[in-house]
This record gives sequence, C-alpha cells and structure tokens, in this order.
Amino acid sequence: MTSHFSIDPDELKRIVKEAIREELSAAGLRIDEPEHQFEAREDFRFLRKFRQALAGASGKVGAAVILSIVSGLLWLLWNGVQALLPPR
Repeated sequence: MTSHFSIDPDELKRIVKEAIREELSAAGLRIDEPEHQFEAREDFRFLRKFRQALAGASGKVGAAVILSIVSGLLWLLWNGVQALLPPR
C-alpha cells in the first residue's frame, strides 16, 4: 500500500528555511534578525578579504623563493663557466 503525501510549495519553503536556520544557529551563526544577518555578511566579507590577502601574499612569497633559487642556479652556472675558462 502506497500513500501519497502532498505538501504546499510555500509550506515546504517554510519548513526548509526553518531547518536551515536551526542548523546555522546550532553552528553558532544567528540570522534570525536583520542585524544578525548584516553581521554575518560582514564576517563573511572579512573572511573573504583575509583569504584573498593571504593568497596574494603566498603567491608573492612563492615567486620570491623561485626567483632566489633561479638566481642561485644562474650564479653557480656562471661561476662554473668562469672556473673552466683559462685565466686572463
């Protein structure tokens, strides 16, 4: 025996919103009032800016490390070539 359960789309939307709010609240993120929603948005904006700044800094540090390695290898190569050449 099968039963068909139908639910109004608006009721389903309300149930899903309530469940999401409960789970976010359980995780420590309150969004039940406009002030809380604004604060949550600002927190996420801060985290995004922090992540982007960190990614930019790590890219620059990585480029500096690669540049120093390449420079060191070129210096070694140049000194090796000079050692093989007869003195003037």
